[in-house]
Amino acid sequence: MSSVADHIMVALADPTARPGPLLARAGEIASRSGARVTVFHSLYSPFLTGQQYYSEEELQHAIATMVDASKAELEGLAKPLRAMGINVHVRVRWDYPPHESIVREVLREKIGLLLVGTHRHSRVARLVLTNTDWQLIRACPCPVLLVKGTQPYDNAPVLVSVDPMHANAKPEALDVRLLDAGRDFAKLFASPVHAAHFHSFGFPMMAGFMVEPVPVPPQVNEEYINEVKDAFASLVKPLSLPRAQQHLRPGYPVEELPLLAGEIGAGVVVMGAVSRSAVKRLFIGNTAESVIDAVPCDVLVIKPADFRTDVPKRAYARPLVVPAF
Repeated sequence: MSSVADHIMVALADPTARPGPLLARAGEIASRSGARVTVFHSLYSPFLTGQQYYSEEELQHAIATMVDASKAELEGLAKPLRAMGINVHVRVRWDYPPHESIVREVLREKIGLLLVGTHRHSRVARLVLTNTDWQLIRACPCPVLLVKGTQPYDNAPVLVSVDPMHANAKPEALDVRLLDAGRDFAKLFASPVHAAHFHSFGFPMMAGFMVEPVPVPPQVNEEYINEVKDAFASLVKPLSLPRAQQHLRPGYPVEELPLLAGEIGAGVVVMGAVSRSAVKRLFIGNTAESVIDAVPCDVLVIKPADFRTDVPKRAYARPLVVPAF
């Protein structure tokens, strides 16, 4: 995809830990797309922020020492990428909280694709978005590639999850962005594109007077089925996908999408995310957040074209922690 060919960033939570597949993924993409790579770490220590224990000069020296040590770690991690001929920069920022620091760097450097690691979260963590990766799904304006697999991308199918009926209140244009992104990503690795939509076809009962269940007329279900089929066919038509690469199935995405990804051996799943308030998220849920844990491969999350992050471009002068007495 076009944004990949410009500038990608890898956000590392701990530069002293093994980065796992993150840097390998960055090298895999950059070697095909010609992208520049920034390896980024957001650094902050509450132990240095009780300013009454430090002079300004001492505080700045302590921060600079920590930043330099982290940069040295990142430089070591960047060597294999540079050996591949990739243009790599390392960057450490003293900033807080981490997800805001990452988003600020994305805005500052005009990053086209952000790579982050992910791991399993509890359902509570998904709902309240207490983890950095969930916050990035919500707040990062550029596409976010959540790296969890090690399967090479070469020839691995790219599975795009669309919602032509907009059942989850997604903007209509987002589906087109998802398909375009999936197609462009697949071109890098000579991979086939698959498109999928999951629906609830049958509505045998509905709420009637005083909310008692009453049968739904058969023609209502039939009309709905035809409407879904037509909307999906119209959406994927510009890609000229073979029938075997079009998946219109009954069920819910959180259950069916991981199964389909495993069935076709997908290397990456492409899906959209629309930021909602915490209250709406609690009641509506978010397919992107619910699926990521379950899919057996990487997930590329894309926002609508008009998305604007709520993360301020400038951090506070210095994040402070009041020491306990």
